[in-house]
Amino acid sequence: MKRVLSRFWGFSTKHRQHILNQRIVERTSARNVAVLTAAGIGTSIGAYQLIDTARAGILDGSDDASRHNVTTDHKLTKRELRFLQFASVEYDDVIYMSPMDFIDSLTLDAPRERVYRRVLKEKDIQRILKKTPPFRSGGKHFFRTMDQSGIISYSEYIFLLTLLTKSKAAFRIAFLMFDEDDNGNIDRDEFMLIARMFASKAATLSGTRLVHKSEEEVRKQDTTLLLHLFGLRGNATLSFDEFQQFYENLQEELMEIEFYEFARGKTAISPVDFARLILRYSIVNFDDYHKYLQRVQEKSDDDEPGISLSQWATFSRFLNNLAEFQSAVRLYVNSNVPVSEPEFARAVGCTIGKELDPVVVSMIFRIFDENNDGTLSYPEFLAVMSDRLHRGLRGRLEKPWGWKPFKNCVISEVSRA
Repeated sequence: MKRVLSRFWGFSTKHRQHILNQRIVERTSARNVAVLTAAGIGTSIGAYQLIDTARAGILDGSDDASRHNVTTDHKLTKRELRFLQFASVEYDDVIYMSPMDFIDSLTLDAPRERVYRRVLKEKDIQRILKKTPPFRSGGKHFFRTMDQSGIISYSEYIFLLTLLTKSKAAFRIAFLMFDEDDNGNIDRDEFMLIARMFASKAATLSGTRLVHKSEEEVRKQDTTLLLHLFGLRGNATLSFDEFQQFYENLQEELMEIEFYEFARGKTAISPVDFARLILRYSIVNFDDYHKYLQRVQEKSDDDEPGISLSQWATFSRFLNNLAEFQSAVRLYVNSNVPVSEPEFARAVGCTIGKELDPVVVSMIFRIFDENNDGTLSYPEFLAVMSDRLHRGLRGRLEKPWGWKPFKNCVISEVSRA
């Protein structure tokens, strides 16, 4: 592959002395930190993090970079903050997530308790990376199986987040755009270009850029994802079907984790817990949130079967096609015309080729039918679903990533070749 990657994204840590100084501050300010935490105010000092679980990542102030011991030239974005809060590994002055850190960042409100990040040496990295299974041994338990035995870079983190929010159609377009030799396969260099593109997307949306290492350093650094997809020697390739399998496994793994978390050991999610799951990442105020839950509770019976795993899987598939669904109902959205349950079910069916189960549709209307007139408003529903899909990591005012920014990114990369 002739294309040369000109940039790569990463975080570089500050000098060790800064951390030592911060630890002194921690020990002398423990009383103040305890008071803030008891009051429900999230704060972080040096390498220690005490975060209000209800607002993890939101209450950090303007000096987030120094709080997280990183060097950057801009105010950290939501994605960057989330990455820094959950990333537990540091190697060669670059911060990485472990596979379980990645899962935790999507399923927990705050990181697991730790004193500071693990600082790994080269022998530690080599030992960890040797545990990476080949692609044929992967599956929908890959990240849970790897647990803490692996490293994921920031650009890979952004790429994985993007995979979790895209439909199969959007995924296929991205694959075809970067299959440079048009042979139906993607190699390691092409994959790194895709990861770089999606990290660039996040920077473009927020108007910032991340501090990055040199291209040569990046190309030499293996990660768990690179070794899993392209082998220990990095010379393996993936067909579209194989890459799509990885994409589907990733989505299914997260879908299962969330289902079993809210099912609470049962075979189905209760109506109220389903509402909590839907509203989990929504940007709504405290009073509105509880109005949603109260509405569902009042309209539900104690002996209802709830939402099964297969029903939740279909709804998750619908969420990944939210952009296509929004286009399909644009007329309703623009005119703010309320829709009935049958109309909603048909619109979903046209989007994903399969109608939602009537039980799921009924649950959705219990959440969003504020006037008890058997209809819901698309703008409100789509706003909450967008928060849910992006897990609160994209602002409401951000514009969707359309064809023009995508095209500009591709042209920019080609011009550097």
